[in-house]
Amino acid sequence: MRQLQALGVPKDVCQTLQQCAASPATLEPLRRLISGIVFSNAVHRARTTQARRAAGRARDPHYGRTPEAPGALRPLRELVDRVVADLERLINWQFAPPIELQELDAKLKPTGRIVRVARLDEGVREVFGTAHRALLGVQARLHDVTDRSRGRKATLVQPFRVSAFRARAARPMPARRRDLERQLRDELLRLRPKRTTRPTAAPFDVDRLARRIGNSILPPQSRTRPRAGG
Repeated sequence: MRQLQALGVPKDVCQTLQQCAASPATLEPLRRLISGIVFSNAVHRARTTQARRAAGRARDPHYGRTPEAPGALRPLRELVDRVVADLERLINWQFAPPIELQELDAKLKPTGRIVRVARLDEGVREVFGTAHRALLGVQARLHDVTDRSRGRKATLVQPFRVSAFRARAARPMPARRRDLERQLRDELLRLRPKRTTRPTAAPFDVDRLARRIGNSILPPQSRTRPRAGG
């Protein structure tokens, strides 16, 4: 029972399960399921939060008023934005007033004509243009991963094997709250005492217990945000 309470299961629920279980070993499949749900979703939330902080999108998933962290990529995005803007200025640069140069003939003698140069050399502008086109893709990717979206409810996942020794973990399967509660209900049904074998055992509401366990070990359900002026 202490293991279930350590996972967040309420004490009265643990007492009900203890009264209905024939032995502690009977509760082991339920304990493994609850442990898998708790640790898998905790690891998934930690990985998701770490990725969002690196991208500059870390925020409270339930519309909290906590300040947002700028993220490790935000300074890089600002630097790339400035470089792209500077390259655009150089490509379209115009001298004001234009530079006046003496035209020379093939023997490098002045011809008497004045050439006015208002823009940079075409070869130089082509170099800037190549760099500008290369950075546009980088800029788009940085904007894509750092644009802050509005708060969203926490994502739940199916229980998966958590290993600290695997370099790259498999992508967990998403799950709905009712799917996880259904798995808890199925395990609770196996614990339900049978009248033929244990006529004195007290019955219990499987659906209510599954919901109570789910509410105690899963993140709170997000409430609908009231509309402005509504």
